Amino acid sequence: MPIGPGTALVAIGAGIAVGFSAIGAGIGVGITGAASAGVTAEKPEKFGMALIFTAIPQTQAIYGLLVAVLILLSGGFLGGTAGDIPIPIGLSAVGAGLAVGLAGLSSIGQGIASSAGVATAAERPETFGKGVVFSVICETQAIYGLLVAVLILVFSGLLSGNYIATTAAGLAGIGCGLSIGLSGTSAIGQGIAASAGVAATSEKPELFGKGVVFAAICETQAIYGLLAAILIMSFTGMFTGNLVATLAAGVVCIGAGLATGFAGFSAIGQGIAAAAGIGATAEKPEMFGKGIVFAAICETQAIYGLLVAVLLMAFTGLISGDMTLTLAVGFAAIAGGLAVGLAGLSAIGQGIAASAGIAATGEKPEMFGKGVVFSAICETQAIYGLLVAILIMVFTGMITHDFITTLGVGIATIGAGIAVGLGGFSAIGQGITCASGIAATARRSEAMGRSLVFAAMSETFAIFGLLVAILILFGLGIFTM
Repeated sequence: MPIGPGTALVAIGAGIAVGFSAIGAGIGVGITGAASAGVTAEKPEKFGMALIFTAIPQTQAIYGLLVAVLILLSGGFLGGTAGDIPIPIGLSAVGAGLAVGLAGLSSIGQGIASSAGVATAAERPETFGKGVVFSVICETQAIYGLLVAVLILVFSGLLSGNYIATTAAGLAGIGCGLSIGLSGTSAIGQGIAASAGVAATSEKPELFGKGVVFAAICETQAIYGLLAAILIMSFTGMFTGNLVATLAAGVVCIGAGLATGFAGFSAIGQGIAAAAGIGATAEKPEMFGKGIVFAAICETQAIYGLLVAVLLMAFTGLISGDMTLTLAVGFAAIAGGLAVGLAGLSAIGQGIAASAGIAATGEKPEMFGKGVVFSAICETQAIYGLLVAILIMVFTGMITHDFITTLGVGIATIGAGIAVGLGGFSAIGQGITCASGIAATARRSEAMGRSLVFAAMSETFAIFGLLVAILILFGLGIFTM
């Protein structure tokens, strides 16, 4: 029985689907189970209610298992008749696995929300329904992942056995999986916001609608990831069957998926800010608008990721269908995606600062502007990532279509993307400093200048990453090509 690389990739896709979703579900159920154990120790009669909340984060693992079984069944593994499946189909299976598996990490956020639901419902049974609603909100990311996974399996022909995928389309499937899978982690931020919504609603039922609004904000990152995945499927011909055959086009899709996928982690910072916004609104209803502003600030990183993804697809001809690009440009697209995507995690630091800004503004309304300033500082890392991504697109010929042809140069640009992308993580430390600076400024306004100096110190490491990225690009000579 011949078992080639394509068949092996199918098995790997199934493993990814169930493995990552099991991680998410295990952690999510564990978080809720811990709260449930505490509740039922004091109130054994609440066992049934606690069991329902604990079961909610399990569904992501079920989605992963379902896709894994579909992949194995279609590949002939369940009947012991696994054949020599083409590599493009194997790549598509990996893409489907990434979509549902990584999106399954959304269970972590769902567990955070469900644990809050258990605690409040135990004290106030009338909050049970609202607690379930807040918990279920965090499910949508997993549903998006399941949807994309099934679409990949259908349009690649794996489910029907009528294989139509090209290698480029298989790689595009991986891009789709990365886009929706990684951005599905936005549910972690959503869970943080939802748990605050549960707590606030238990005290003031009229806050339910506003709590849902704050929680829903953190879903936009997943929507961007879903949008990018659908665009990739559309522009590579998956919907029509007129599949692209240019290998470089498939590699570009991976870059686009990384841009929107990693940028989706920005929702964690947004969730931190949104949770603070819910708490402030519960104390002072007039804080609702300002809370939304602070939470929305953390959205820009995700917008940068979506922007770069669309530009990559536009400049390389995926949108127009004029794909004469080189494989070197494909790898440069991965570099651009990593630069803006990884740097998007700077929003976590921004969310920490924004939450402090909300608290300070709630006490002293005149702190609103200063809080925004401190929060905005943490965005510069994302701007560095966006800048490097644009430089890569410009100087590798994506905009002019005078594409570089040296494969080594294209691969080397990935180093530049990693340097500025990972350097963007420094914003997390900067956010912690900014949060303290906001509190200090609220106490004494003259402390703002000194606090800004301390906050700026964390930025130097992002500048190191930007410097190395530019030196790499300069050393490759692409500025003069």
